[in-house]
Amino acid sequence: MEWILRRIFKQISRGQNTSLRVVFADDGTYSNREGEPDITIKFHTRAAEWQSLLLGYVGLFEAYFDGEVNITGDRPVARLMRMGFSSTYHYRANPIVIAMRKYLEWRDDNRNAAKAQANARRHYGLPFEFFRLMRGDDCLYAEGYRTEPSTSLAEAQRARCDYICRKLILRPGDKLVEVGSGWGYMAMHAAGKYGAEVVNYGLVPEQNQVMRERLAQSSLTDKVRILERDHRELAREPNAYERYLSVGVYEHAGFRHQPAWIESIATALKPGGIGVISTTGYIAQFSTELLTIKYVFPGGSVPSLPRTLELLDQHGLHVVDVEELSWHYQRSAEHWLENFENRWSEIHAIDPDRFTERFRRIWIYYYLSGGHRGLPSRRRQSQPPPHHLHQRQRALS
Repeated sequence: MEWILRRIFKQISRGQNTSLRVVFADDGTYSNREGEPDITIKFHTRAAEWQSLLLGYVGLFEAYFDGEVNITGDRPVARLMRMGFSSTYHYRANPIVIAMRKYLEWRDDNRNAAKAQANARRHYGLPFEFFRLMRGDDCLYAEGYRTEPSTSLAEAQRARCDYICRKLILRPGDKLVEVGSGWGYMAMHAAGKYGAEVVNYGLVPEQNQVMRERLAQSSLTDKVRILERDHRELAREPNAYERYLSVGVYEHAGFRHQPAWIESIATALKPGGIGVISTTGYIAQFSTELLTIKYVFPGGSVPSLPRTLELLDQHGLHVVDVEELSWHYQRSAEHWLENFENRWSEIHAIDPDRFTERFRRIWIYYYLSGGHRGLPSRRRQSQPPPHHLHQRQRALS
């Protein structure tokens, strides 16, 4: 077992500028060069070694989450991932991992509104203060929009909200339905600055409560109405809205339910209505990374852009603009990760039983594994092309 792991680490580190040292449970070592290592991987148990051998990177990082492996150095997880993505080692699909992912996709499928809500609450039901410390006081969950490299995170995220409203050609009195609350700032901006009448489909009670408090503070309770509903219920409101918006939540529908998501938009928009979907996306159809759906986004599935375009076309929605905001997303994610690391002691103090060292390791992995630090072979997962759609004029039946 140790011999095989040595060969794998040797191939990963071959030709790399980063020096790697691996210490096995029996104190045997592997180093790709002499001198002080940039990264040290320490296996504390033989079980962690077997786990890494059988499950590849999934086994290694689950052992890291559980404390059976330590990864140390200067930004060691980021540098180790960069080594892996740029190495000559070609990771092959592991049938055990594939089976595990298939099971998670079945177990956490958003088969009904109750399951979709339970999945959403596992992520968005975490304390608001946790997200605020990472994302800033506005707590905008999507990427910012930067016109200058020096633009701050808060400025960029507010600019993104304004950019979306201009994409929607939002006018006073327009009825806008937003699916997913994001704690309310986007809806508040659309109502407060542009005069829209907003209905928010917010599935997470914890987010809705924060949103209600923010609306009351901003005197916008008469302009924004919160409905605790699943996105599929939007199909019960035919021709009800001039505008549609979802930011960073289409990914949560799950592969089987993406058609219903698009159908609900086509049903709810009036003829000539305008909608914006902002989402992380692939070009090809890939399964979402196992550790992400297991620990961070249960029930989710990163959508394929071509499949989404096909679904839009099938339901009479005409795409007038597709824009990729990869650079904006990467810069925002760098800020989120920096805030997460720099403010970890404050995050831990919110609830020490919840925000543990294991939680910290999982979320650092989550931010880095999506390629937020510019990891090339994860490019498609980390760079979200928003999909802007305009509904065709339809004859009334």
